[in-house]
Amino acid sequence: MDKNYLDPKQPLGIEPAAAGIVEGVDACCLDVRPKNSATMGKGRFRGAWWMIWIAMMGIVLDLFILVIYGQKYGAAAIAALLTIVVFGVSLLWPIQVWRGQRPVRFCRKDRKVYLHHYRKTYVADWDRIRAYLKVQHGVTAQGVPIQDGQVNMEFPYPGKTPYAIALLAPESLTSRPEHQAAALWEYIRTYMEEGPDNLPSPVLPEQDLEWDEILPVNNPLPIVRTKRPWVIPFEFGLFFPFRLTLFLITYPTDILYYFLAKHIKTKPFPPELERPCRCEEDQAAE
Repeated sequence: MDKNYLDPKQPLGIEPAAAGIVEGVDACCLDVRPKNSATMGKGRFRGAWWMIWIAMMGIVLDLFILVIYGQKYGAAAIAALLTIVVFGVSLLWPIQVWRGQRPVRFCRKDRKVYLHHYRKTYVADWDRIRAYLKVQHGVTAQGVPIQDGQVNMEFPYPGKTPYAIALLAPESLTSRPEHQAAALWEYIRTYMEEGPDNLPSPVLPEQDLEWDEILPVNNPLPIVRTKRPWVIPFEFGLFFPFRLTLFLITYPTDILYYFLAKHIKTKPFPPELERPCRCEEDQAAE
Protein backbone atom coordinates (compact mmCIF):
# COMPACT_ATOMS: atom_id res chain seq x y z
CA MET A 1 0.00 0.00 0.00
CA ASP A 2 1.29 3.47 -0.86
CA LYS A 3 2.00 6.10 1.77
CA ASN A 4 -1.14 8.09 1.06
CA TYR A 5 -2.14 10.20 4.04
CA LEU A 6 -5.72 9.74 5.20
CA ASP A 7 -8.31 12.48 5.49
CA PRO A 8 -9.87 12.30 8.99
CA LYS A 9 -13.06 13.89 7.62
CA GLN A 10 -13.54 11.31 4.87
CA PRO A 11 -15.15 7.92 5.71
CA LEU A 12 -13.65 4.85 4.01
CA GLY A 13 -16.98 3.08 3.60
CA ILE A 14 -16.01 0.10 5.76
CA GLU A 15 -17.29 -1.19 9.09
CA PRO A 16 -15.13 -0.06 12.03
CA ALA A 17 -13.32 -2.78 14.00
CA ALA A 18 -10.75 -2.70 16.80
CA ALA A 19 -11.39 -5.84 18.84
CA GLY A 20 -8.70 -6.70 21.36
CA ILE A 21 -6.53 -3.58 21.13
CA VAL A 22 -8.75 -0.98 22.82
CA GLU A 23 -7.71 -0.41 26.45
CA GLY A 24 -10.43 2.07 27.29
CA VAL A 25 -13.07 4.29 25.72
CA ASP A 26 -15.46 6.95 27.01
CA ALA A 27 -16.96 10.24 25.84
CA CYS A 28 -13.61 12.05 26.06
CA CYS A 29 -10.81 9.61 25.21
CA LEU A 30 -10.05 6.42 23.30
CA ASP A 31 -6.93 4.41 24.23
CA VAL A 32 -5.50 2.07 21.58
CA ARG A 33 -2.55 -0.24 22.14
CA PRO A 34 0.52 0.34 19.95
CA LYS A 35 1.90 -2.49 17.83
CA ASN A 36 4.37 -4.01 20.32
CA SER A 37 1.80 -4.09 23.09
CA ALA A 38 -0.90 -5.52 20.82
CA THR A 39 1.46 -8.19 19.44
CA MET A 40 2.68 -9.44 22.81
CA GLY A 41 -0.59 -8.99 24.64
CA LYS A 42 -1.17 -7.67 28.14
CA GLY A 43 -3.03 -9.17 31.06
CA ARG A 44 -3.48 -12.70 32.39
CA PHE A 45 -2.57 -15.48 29.97
CA ARG A 46 -1.36 -13.06 27.28
CA GLY A 47 2.01 -13.16 25.53
CA ALA A 48 3.88 -10.69 27.74
CA TRP A 49 2.73 -12.44 30.91
CA TRP A 50 3.72 -15.90 29.67
CA MET A 51 7.21 -14.59 28.83
CA ILE A 52 7.46 -13.35 32.43
CA TRP A 53 6.14 -16.68 33.75
CA ILE A 54 8.58 -18.76 31.70
CA ALA A 55 11.52 -16.59 32.78
CA MET A 56 10.57 -16.85 36.45
CA MET A 57 10.11 -20.64 36.23
CA GLY A 58 13.57 -20.79 34.65
CA ILE A 59 14.99 -18.82 37.57
CA VAL A 60 13.29 -21.15 40.09
CA LEU A 61 14.65 -24.24 38.30
CA ASP A 62 18.17 -22.83 38.20
CA LEU A 63 18.02 -21.88 41.87
CA PHE A 64 17.04 -25.48 42.61
CA ILE A 65 20.03 -26.74 40.59
CA LEU A 66 22.29 -24.27 42.35
CA VAL A 67 21.18 -25.39 45.83
CA ILE A 68 21.24 -29.15 45.10
CA TYR A 69 24.30 -29.47 42.91
CA GLY A 70 26.17 -26.20 43.42
CA GLN A 71 28.53 -27.35 46.15
CA LYS A 72 29.29 -30.69 44.54
CA TYR A 73 29.63 -29.61 40.94
CA GLY A 74 31.26 -26.23 40.38
CA ALA A 75 30.43 -26.20 36.67
CA ALA A 76 26.73 -26.72 37.44
CA ALA A 77 26.81 -23.78 39.85
CA ILE A 78 28.43 -21.49 37.29
CA ALA A 79 25.98 -22.57 34.58
CA ALA A 80 23.02 -22.05 36.92
CA LEU A 81 24.21 -18.58 37.92
CA LEU A 82 24.73 -17.54 34.30
CA THR A 83 21.29 -18.85 33.34
CA ILE A 84 19.68 -16.95 36.24
CA VAL A 85 21.31 -13.76 34.96
CA VAL A 86 20.06 -14.43 31.42
CA PHE A 87 16.51 -15.13 32.60
CA GLY A 88 16.63 -12.08 34.86
CA VAL A 89 17.65 -9.78 32.02
CA SER A 90 15.01 -11.32 29.75
CA LEU A 91 12.32 -10.13 32.22
CA LEU A 92 12.96 -6.47 31.47
CA TRP A 93 11.20 -6.27 28.10
CA PRO A 94 7.97 -8.19 28.85
CA ILE A 95 7.57 -6.36 32.19
CA GLN A 96 7.95 -3.05 30.36
CA VAL A 97 5.19 -4.07 27.92
CA TRP A 98 3.02 -5.64 30.63
CA ARG A 99 3.04 -2.78 33.11
CA GLY A 100 4.80 0.16 31.48
CA GLN A 101 3.75 0.59 27.87
CA ARG A 102 1.00 3.16 27.54
CA PRO A 103 -1.57 3.22 24.75
CA VAL A 104 -1.95 5.91 22.11
CA ARG A 105 -4.60 8.32 23.41
CA PHE A 106 -7.18 9.92 21.11
CA CYS A 107 -8.92 12.81 22.85
CA ARG A 108 -12.21 14.13 21.47
CA LYS A 109 -12.28 16.81 24.15
CA ASP A 110 -9.36 18.80 22.70
CA ARG A 111 -9.09 16.98 19.31
CA LYS A 112 -5.54 15.85 19.98
CA VAL A 113 -3.68 12.57 19.69
CA TYR A 114 -1.17 11.81 22.45
CA LEU A 115 1.73 9.39 22.63
CA HIS A 116 3.93 9.14 25.71
CA HIS A 117 7.02 7.04 25.05
CA TYR A 118 10.35 6.88 26.89
CA ARG A 119 9.58 9.97 29.01
CA LYS A 120 8.63 12.07 26.00
CA THR A 121 5.15 13.22 25.06
CA TYR A 122 4.28 13.57 21.39
CA VAL A 123 1.15 15.46 20.38
CA ALA A 124 -0.57 15.60 17.02
CA ASP A 125 -3.55 17.72 15.97
CA TRP A 126 -6.32 15.37 14.90
CA ASP A 127 -7.61 17.69 12.17
CA ARG A 128 -4.13 17.69 10.57
CA ILE A 129 -3.14 14.14 11.50
CA ARG A 130 -0.60 12.42 9.24
CA ALA A 131 -1.71 8.80 9.16
CA TYR A 132 -1.59 6.15 6.47
CA LEU A 133 -2.43 2.47 6.04
CA LYS A 134 0.27 -0.13 5.53
CA VAL A 135 0.62 -3.89 5.14
CA GLN A 136 3.78 -4.99 6.93
CA HIS A 137 5.34 -8.16 5.51
CA GLY A 138 7.38 -10.39 7.78
CA VAL A 139 8.28 -13.93 8.84
CA THR A 140 7.49 -15.68 12.12
CA ALA A 141 10.10 -17.48 14.22
CA GLN A 142 8.95 -20.72 12.54
CA GLY A 143 9.57 -19.28 9.09
CA VAL A 144 5.91 -18.70 8.22
CA PRO A 145 5.33 -15.54 6.13
CA ILE A 146 2.85 -13.08 7.63
CA GLN A 147 1.11 -9.89 6.57
CA ASP A 148 0.03 -7.40 9.22
CA GLY A 149 -2.41 -4.63 8.44
CA GLN A 150 -1.56 -1.53 10.44
CA VAL A 151 -2.25 2.17 10.80
CA ASN A 152 0.93 4.25 10.90
CA MET A 153 0.79 7.68 12.52
CA GLU A 154 3.38 10.45 12.52
CA PHE A 155 3.84 12.83 15.43
CA PRO A 156 5.64 16.13 14.80
CA TYR A 157 8.79 16.67 16.83
CA PRO A 158 10.51 20.08 16.81
CA GLY A 159 13.78 20.10 14.90
CA LYS A 160 13.62 16.40 14.04
CA THR A 161 11.87 14.03 11.68
CA PRO A 162 8.36 13.05 12.81
CA TYR A 163 8.12 10.24 15.34
CA ALA A 164 6.15 7.32 13.87
CA ILE A 165 4.05 4.77 15.72
CA ALA A 166 2.22 1.73 14.32
CA LEU A 167 -1.18 0.47 15.44
CA LEU A 168 -1.69 -3.20 14.59
CA ALA A 169 -5.12 -3.98 13.14
CA PRO A 170 -7.03 -6.93 14.62
CA GLU A 171 -6.72 -10.06 12.51
CA SER A 172 -9.73 -11.41 10.68
CA LEU A 173 -10.21 -14.65 8.75
CA THR A 174 -12.76 -13.01 6.47
CA SER A 175 -10.84 -9.95 5.26
CA ARG A 176 -7.46 -9.07 3.79
CA PRO A 177 -4.81 -7.20 5.80
CA GLU A 178 -5.46 -3.92 3.97
CA HIS A 179 -9.15 -4.14 4.89
CA GLN A 180 -8.25 -4.87 8.51
CA ALA A 181 -6.09 -1.73 8.60
CA ALA A 182 -8.88 0.31 7.02
CA ALA A 183 -11.39 -1.01 9.59
CA LEU A 184 -9.10 0.03 12.45
CA TRP A 185 -8.65 3.51 11.01
CA GLU A 186 -12.40 3.81 10.54
CA TYR A 187 -12.90 2.87 14.21
CA ILE A 188 -10.57 5.67 15.29
CA ARG A 189 -11.96 8.16 12.77
CA THR A 190 -15.56 7.40 13.73
CA TYR A 191 -14.77 7.88 17.40
CA MET A 192 -13.09 11.24 16.85
CA GLU A 193 -15.61 12.57 14.36
CA GLU A 194 -18.89 11.02 15.51
CA GLY A 195 -18.37 9.79 19.06
CA PRO A 196 -18.36 6.41 20.84
CA ASP A 197 -22.10 5.87 20.43
CA ASN A 198 -21.55 5.11 16.74
CA LEU A 199 -19.01 2.33 17.40
CA PRO A 200 -19.44 -1.40 18.05
CA SER A 201 -18.94 -2.35 21.69
CA PRO A 202 -15.20 -2.75 22.31
CA VAL A 203 -13.66 -5.92 23.73
CA LEU A 204 -11.92 -4.37 26.74
CA PRO A 205 -9.03 -6.05 28.60
CA GLU A 206 -9.97 -8.48 31.35
CA GLN A 207 -9.71 -7.17 34.88
CA ASP A 208 -7.08 -8.51 37.26
CA LEU A 209 -8.39 -10.98 39.82
CA GLU A 210 -8.72 -10.07 43.47
CA TRP A 211 -7.29 -12.47 46.05
CA ASP A 212 -10.66 -14.01 46.97
CA GLU A 213 -11.43 -14.63 43.27
CA ILE A 214 -8.33 -16.69 42.42
CA LEU A 215 -9.42 -20.02 43.90
CA PRO A 216 -13.05 -19.95 42.65
CA VAL A 217 -11.90 -19.16 39.10
CA ASN A 218 -9.40 -22.05 39.13
CA ASN A 219 -11.44 -24.54 41.19
CA PRO A 220 -11.06 -27.95 39.48
CA LEU A 221 -14.02 -29.58 41.28
CA PRO A 222 -16.90 -30.13 38.83
CA ILE A 223 -20.39 -28.93 39.61
CA VAL A 224 -22.73 -31.67 38.42
CA ARG A 225 -26.20 -30.35 37.73
CA THR A 226 -27.34 -32.90 35.18
CA LYS A 227 -30.35 -35.15 35.68
CA ARG A 228 -28.67 -37.86 33.61
CA PRO A 229 -26.63 -40.09 35.97
CA TRP A 230 -24.61 -41.65 33.14
CA VAL A 231 -22.85 -38.28 32.60
CA ILE A 232 -21.37 -38.24 36.12
CA PRO A 233 -18.67 -40.93 35.53
CA PHE A 234 -17.44 -39.02 32.49
CA GLU A 235 -17.43 -35.78 34.46
CA PHE A 236 -15.27 -37.19 37.25
CA GLY A 237 -13.28 -39.79 35.32
CA LEU A 238 -12.48 -37.86 32.14
CA PHE A 239 -12.85 -34.10 32.66
CA PHE A 240 -11.76 -33.83 36.30
CA PRO A 241 -8.16 -35.10 35.71
CA PHE A 242 -7.78 -32.55 32.92
CA ARG A 243 -9.11 -29.73 35.12
CA LEU A 244 -6.86 -30.84 37.98
CA THR A 245 -3.78 -30.68 35.74
CA LEU A 246 -4.85 -27.25 34.55
CA PHE A 247 -5.39 -26.19 38.17
CA LEU A 248 -1.83 -27.18 39.14
CA ILE A 249 -0.55 -24.80 36.44
CA THR A 250 -2.99 -21.89 36.54
CA TYR A 251 -3.57 -21.55 40.28
CA PRO A 252 0.10 -20.92 41.21
CA THR A 253 0.39 -18.79 38.08
CA ASP A 254 -2.52 -16.58 39.12
CA ILE A 255 -1.05 -16.22 42.62
CA LEU A 256 2.27 -15.14 41.09
CA TYR A 257 0.44 -12.74 38.78
CA TYR A 258 -1.50 -11.28 41.71
CA PHE A 259 1.59 -10.49 43.80
CA LEU A 260 3.64 -9.15 40.89
CA ALA A 261 0.75 -6.95 39.73
CA LYS A 262 0.37 -5.54 43.25
CA HIS A 263 4.07 -4.67 43.48
CA ILE A 264 4.75 -3.63 39.86
CA LYS A 265 2.23 -0.87 39.35
CA THR A 266 0.98 0.13 35.92
CA LYS A 267 2.66 3.36 34.92
CA PRO A 268 0.06 6.15 34.81
CA PHE A 269 -0.17 8.78 32.13
CA PRO A 270 1.55 12.06 33.01
CA PRO A 271 -0.82 14.83 34.21
CA GLU A 272 -0.88 16.63 30.85
CA LEU A 273 -2.38 13.50 29.28
CA GLU A 274 -4.76 12.69 32.12
CA ARG A 275 -6.28 16.17 32.37
CA PRO A 276 -8.00 16.23 28.93
CA CYS A 277 -9.73 12.91 29.68
CA ARG A 278 -11.48 13.85 32.92
CA CYS A 279 -15.02 13.70 31.60
CA GLU A 280 -16.50 13.12 35.03
CA GLU A 281 -15.21 16.51 36.22
CA ASP A 282 -16.88 18.26 33.31
CA GLN A 283 -20.18 16.48 34.03
CA ALA A 284 -19.99 17.42 37.72
CA ALA A 285 -19.43 21.08 36.85
CA GLU A 286 -22.50 21.25 34.59
